Amino acid sequence: MPRISEDFRQAMNWTHTWLGVVLGIVLFAVFWMGTLTIFAPEIDRWMIPETRIAHDGREVSYDRLLAQLPPDAATSDYVNFVVPTERHPTIGVFYRDSQGAFQNLLLDPRTGAPISVTDSHAGSGFIYPFHLSLTIEWQNLGYWIVGLAALAMLLLLVSGIFVHRKIIAELFVFRPQRKPRRATLDLHNLSSLVGLPFYILMPFSGLLIFASLYLPWGMAEPFGGDMDKAEAAISGAYDPGPRTGRPAPIASLDAMKRKAEAMWSETEGAPVKTNILRILNNGDESAVVYFRNTFPEDRVVLSKYVAVLDGQSGAVLQDFVKPPIGEASAWVQGAHFIQFGHWPLRWLYFLGGLGGCVMIATGNLFWLRSREGRLARASLGYRTVEALTIGGVTGIIAATGAFFVANRLIPADAFPVKGARADAEVQVFWLVWLIAFVHAAILRERAWAQQAWAIAVLAIAAVASNAVTTGDHIGVTLAEGEWAVAGMDLLLLITAGIAAWAAIRLAPSPMPERPFDPMPAE
Repeated sequence: MPRISEDFRQAMNWTHTWLGVVLGIVLFAVFWMGTLTIFAPEIDRWMIPETRIAHDGREVSYDRLLAQLPPDAATSDYVNFVVPTERHPTIGVFYRDSQGAFQNLLLDPRTGAPISVTDSHAGSGFIYPFHLSLTIEWQNLGYWIVGLAALAMLLLLVSGIFVHRKIIAELFVFRPQRKPRRATLDLHNLSSLVGLPFYILMPFSGLLIFASLYLPWGMAEPFGGDMDKAEAAISGAYDPGPRTGRPAPIASLDAMKRKAEAMWSETEGAPVKTNILRILNNGDESAVVYFRNTFPEDRVVLSKYVAVLDGQSGAVLQDFVKPPIGEASAWVQGAHFIQFGHWPLRWLYFLGGLGGCVMIATGNLFWLRSREGRLARASLGYRTVEALTIGGVTGIIAATGAFFVANRLIPADAFPVKGARADAEVQVFWLVWLIAFVHAAILRERAWAQQAWAIAVLAIAAVASNAVTTGDHIGVTLAEGEWAVAGMDLLLLITAGIAAWAAIRLAPSPMPERPFDPMPAE
């Protein structure tokens, strides 16, 4: 193996250090929210108690559901049904109202009736979008920031391999009893190496998911620059064209659904089910019904099959199967989303996400530890990184806890406008996070322990408020097999225990008092 020059190693060290310092907090936020997103459906059921219903696996009649929808949904030219699953036991309905605005409903799969639910963005509506875009929508800026952070993550991993000369030996070294600087570096190295394949997969697959945003011209080039043709070839997108203005009733959705699934199952050689059912140009002679196998339970590949059927005759207009290169890309994307039914792997992802948080946090901590005792510690740069690290690590965790507590304590009728209560929960998150940064800037290293105590208190408050407001305490949910809610409560209690332990360990040791002597000893 050729010898690596010292100049090259120094360049890699510089890259590793400053990319971590500049983008470390963005990476921590994305990793933290991504870790929670693994269990977003379970968080939804905790935050929206009305969805805590059992999924009995019975077939749903979409003909009946369409007939039961409110008038503005039943006559909408865009009606989208999300099929219920064990993790999403309700039926999701998205439609465009008469004003052109998108609305959503949750239906009880047993009766088809709309469910009046707690107004909350919950996990799928806030935590998941935060992971993707930091919820910064202007000009897709959030997606670009997260994309830049993902690219930086890959560079950090590659440069880290060059920086550490004894990479294999460091995998087996952790000395918590040593000085804080040494122990922090050991933990950073250990957490980096244990999850290295996972840390490479996550940013790479994340960049691939949004390739059409980051490199649209590259995807459209083989199709003469036409992005619509590219989307049709890559994902099976279908444009039914404009409405004709001639009313026509829709044929049986249930019959068309069975027909689409029979085609897919014949191709796959095994049963394949619909996840998304969409009616376009509903009520018009040009209506089509679009079926998609988006998140299959039994494989990693996303959206391998798409079928489009004529809305009146049920004739097949498009039977799309991903080409091999598209299937390979969909496998990588599916590995990122992990929506397939594999609970042990889902928990490994969760631990991997926490490991990534540890890796990122200890990287910034080591930067701070390596400058302790120097004049640089009083500099604006050091104090800025210190405040960002404290607020960006313990601060965002505390803000998440406040988000959960706000969900349980804000009254259901606190706001007359739909969506206002859900926005208020998110505003609590941002307010607490902002306070954490200010708190860290003022109290500096003392803020670590205090914010850890805040995390512990908020986690316990979330569990207690869930028990009081819903009656679903851990004893009830475990007895009834409501694992999503019980698991959420148990993880909150574990978080409280870890945070309390960390707060005790992080409490600053009292300095011995010395009499002031203005003259140095000779």
